[in-house]
Amino acid sequence: MASTPRAATEQEYLQHIADVEKYFIGLTYHSVEKKWRWINNSVFSGNITHQSQNFNCATIGLTKTFDAALCDISYRWICEKNPE
Repeated sequence: MASTPRAATEQEYLQHIADVEKYFIGLTYHSVEKKWRWINNSVFSGNITHQSQNFNCATIGLTKTFDAALCDISYRWICEKNPE
């Protein structure tokens, strides 16, 4: 979900589902390489707001952006799954 038209559509879809709740989105910050990566290990090339040294997970909800967050907060998860 980098910065492609499909990614923008997926982000809008996730925002619509999340509405006023925050959800983790399977995106984590790897401090050694200084990159955000999806759970499938692909590099995220978009923007993350509220970045901090201790915020290694990302959420969506409340805003129309991906926000950095502490990984041990009790948010729900939104994950993409390939149909079998």
